[in-house]
Amino acid sequence: MKLCSYFPLLLAAVVIAFTQSGCKENVLIDAGVSPSDNVLGVYDTSLPVITHTYYDDTAITNYVTTSGSVRQAVGVMEDPFFGTITGSTFFQLLPTDASTVIYENKTIDSAVLVLPFTGVMYGDTTSYTTISYQAFFLTDDIAQSATYFSYTHKDVDLVNPLSEPMPVDLAHLRDSLEVAGKKYQPGLRIRLKLPTLLDKLMPALTDATNSTGDKNAAFLSKFKGVCVRVADTRGTSGVLPYFRLDGSTDNYSGAGILVYYHSNTGAADTLVQRYYFNANTCGFFNNVSRSYGHYPVNTLITSAQANDSVLGVQNVPGANIDIVIPGLKSLPSGVINKAEIQLAVLPWHKNDKYSAVDRLFPIRINNGIYPAGSVPGTNGQVLDIYSGASPFQVINGTLNTIDRDGTAVNVYSVNLPREVMASRKAGNDTLHLHLTGSQVYTAAFRAILGGGAHPNSLYRAKLFVVYSSLNKQ
Repeated sequence: MKLCSYFPLLLAAVVIAFTQSGCKENVLIDAGVSPSDNVLGVYDTSLPVITHTYYDDTAITNYVTTSGSVRQAVGVMEDPFFGTITGSTFFQLLPTDASTVIYENKTIDSAVLVLPFTGVMYGDTTSYTTISYQAFFLTDDIAQSATYFSYTHKDVDLVNPLSEPMPVDLAHLRDSLEVAGKKYQPGLRIRLKLPTLLDKLMPALTDATNSTGDKNAAFLSKFKGVCVRVADTRGTSGVLPYFRLDGSTDNYSGAGILVYYHSNTGAADTLVQRYYFNANTCGFFNNVSRSYGHYPVNTLITSAQANDSVLGVQNVPGANIDIVIPGLKSLPSGVINKAEIQLAVLPWHKNDKYSAVDRLFPIRINNGIYPAGSVPGTNGQVLDIYSGASPFQVINGTLNTIDRDGTAVNVYSVNLPREVMASRKAGNDTLHLHLTGSQVYTAAFRAILGGGAHPNSLYRAKLFVVYSSLNKQ
């Protein structure tokens, strides 16, 4: 496919011809042509859109960010519009020394599970509460090579929990951990039941010691991993904390279990053995569930209206946006410089307490006509996503403040000029898209937006089009 691109007024000698029938080859206009003979006219128009809210639970949660970090939502919170969010983390740990030798002639004294805090807490930070965290053994296998989603669940040993419930005042979660008079990275430090831990740990170390192959694999066959979650989901908070699994070799910078022990002979000492997380070799995922119940968002998701006036959007998993843009063939002939879906934030839904979704990501829903030969209903990547360091430079998708009839309105702008042009070229009159939130902080952030049928034109969703045509004078 030839790509249509537009470089507005950078070179007077070059324009891109686009007609109602679609994209054409780049056409070079002779530089000697006087502007009095050819004038590049710029115009704008708009198309109405049809919008709905739908639920998407397909977030991949064994996701490593571009910065290399692994962030997990662990807790339970309530949003007065979007209901409750509950998050649990499941992850494997590896031994620093995969051998039983380290504990020979030693006495194991205690053990703790460490889960560092990222510093990010989503929700109403004026309504902190105390919730209890608890650790469990995994009884199901997980793998680093597998793909896990927000709805993925693995069984844990509920009969023999790895720890007692530990109350945590979320207002103080950002405080440094103080151990033996020394301060460390903020986070959870959950004291473990030593006999319960050793019942799993020692057989795993014995298998690793005796293995002639992959000692880590032998260890994980018996010590399958741990789960950290809230002890009682009935006690909700106003905030949802995010913890990180990865970190440096420091005992408190990454998720792990610290086993404290001492020698049976010689001078008194305290030794520490660490069982650590590594994103390159350890399986992990974040189970995240939502309960909408009788909250307002449930009305949006179950709406049977032809075109909704209000939309809800959250970072996946959660409420997302279905948008249909009919009438592409009615657009005037010309080069489409901008084809921007504009979704305005409704300003009266506690936006000061619940942070907005950072960016909306468009996904094309194929219809068989466009792209030609595609399977109707399948997903496709829109043409305006580029490879390289700035894939969303054209699309944008972020929140901007624009002037609508003299009123400053916060608007998500999703720009898809190449997608609209290619769709028209294929003879397609209707473009169908899904707009989803980010996966970087799973389930965090939200926005309540005006839909295609909103009664106030300041907040009504639309496709705003800017196009150019070569007019002769």
